Amino acid sequence: SPVPSEIDLASAFDACLRAQLDLCQRLEDLADQLPSRVDTRAATILANRLQSTLRRCHQLEETVIFPVLLAADRDLHGILDRLRNEHQEDEDHACDVRDTIRAFVTAGHWNGAENLGYMLRGLFVSLRRHLAFDRDYVLPRFQQARQP
Repeated sequence: SPVPSEIDLASAFDACLRAQLDLCQRLEDLADQLPSRVDTRAATILANRLQSTLRRCHQLEETVIFPVLLAADRDLHGILDRLRNEHQEDEDHACDVRDTIRAFVTAGHWNGAENLGYMLRGLFVSLRRHLAFDRDYVLPRFQQARQP
């Protein structure tokens, strides 16, 4: 199969950023619906998409975007290591959130709504902070590194 053009790669990365921001909005919406206005079907879909979306996006970033940035500037090694660590922390947190959403949906009127809300907010706040850095710093550096 043909190698995607650099524009396609930047577009794919941008699409991943948007997909993760959409997840953040859905996490926030769920937190706002707690404890009694939860759409359990939407919550279940969110729980099922959460980790796979993050993993897919992080894999693109770590296997495609980061090597291009590193080739352009070896001094970015420390920053990229930090971002990789944040990816792992976010994925681990997403796994916990997924399990807690599933438990909440299964229990119906579960009394752990406050805990779930705290977990949701912790995840989407840290994700949004990371995504802002990706959008403001990583994506432009990637586009710049690919300029002839």
